[in-house]
Amino acid sequence: MQLTASQLQSKHKALIDALKRGETVEITYHGQTLGVVHPATPTINNKDQESAMGEFFGMHRDVGIAFVEDELRNIRKGRRSSLSDL
Repeated sequence: MQLTASQLQSKHKALIDALKRGETVEITYHGQTLGVVHPATPTINNKDQESAMGEFFGMHRDVGIAFVEDELRNIRKGRRSSLSDL
């Protein structure tokens, strides 16, 4: 598919539809090609990515919920626990 730069304003939906169909769209300006828009390639989760994501998102798997709640409470508490610390 080919679109001129001025057509992008009025036919942006046609550009999106073409990309959804997997088509490549060429953008021209005064008859010269400015650029080419390709549809995004889907990312494929291979075994290495899945294991890395499992390690990252499960890094506190062995720590109990109470510990996490206590840690958040300590973080949110601030430096002073009472007015007598002033």
